[in-house]
Amino acid sequence: MSLVFITNHNEVITDMFKGPTRQPRGPLYKGKFHAERAKEQRTHATMGVPQEEPPDPQKFLKKGHGQPCYTKSIELEKPGRICEKLQAKHKADTPLVRDLYEAHKIHEKLVESTKNFVKGNIQKAKEMKAKDPDRKIVVDRVGTKINPVAQGLEPVYIKKPVYGDYPKYLKKFKEEAELKRHLTKDVMGTGTSHQALRCKYITGMQKREMLAGLKHNWEESLKLLQQLPIFTDTLPKKVKKTKLENCLKQLERDIVLLERHSCIFVYDDRKKAKTP
Repeated sequence: MSLVFITNHNEVITDMFKGPTRQPRGPLYKGKFHAERAKEQRTHATMGVPQEEPPDPQKFLKKGHGQPCYTKSIELEKPGRICEKLQAKHKADTPLVRDLYEAHKIHEKLVESTKNFVKGNIQKAKEMKAKDPDRKIVVDRVGTKINPVAQGLEPVYIKKPVYGDYPKYLKKFKEEAELKRHLTKDVMGTGTSHQALRCKYITGMQKREMLAGLKHNWEESLKLLQQLPIFTDTLPKKVKKTKLENCLKQLERDIVLLERHSCIFVYDDRKKAKTP
């Protein structure tokens, strides 16, 4: 490694590199009328040429010819209407109430009718049918009156075609209950209202639902069995594995039983036939 010893410390490094030289600016642009405009500005400064000549000081000013009065109203020329320029009809002024009242009187005289409306109304009132009195009955010795129709004491809708029929929702409920009773009836045809149902027939839809549920349970049990460790060296592991294997065998037997037989009846031993 080499060392450099500096003995002269008066060296200036700022003069080693010189920046770019700035070019001198050229003369300013002067237009064609620059001289005339400068002359006018020198004559009238910045205010420009006056619009009117000042008054002659040798002549006396008349009254109202001095400084302008700003309190007086100045009448301006009214500009022409747009409608006149467009050759269109101008809107008429709003009429007064007095003029409207006079025009209404003139119109009444022109269309005055000879019909007597008062006499006609009296004749209509005489020919009009009288209103039927409300039907009321007395219900106690004090004289309390009630309306039998409003209180529901008389039938009103007896002339309708649907009077006395069951509503639609009750008919539907009755049909569903009858269908359920037929489906759950005893196989031998002895099922009555006083005898308990002992056998139940499994329909095709119920059978398919049961098969789908059994297969789903079998897949879940198989997944749990595959998740168990390979070595069953402890008692809990052995018990759990044995339980899952028994569950799989039982599910397989049930699936085979449902798929083998087309007609299946379920018998409940807990129910006992009731004697009449």
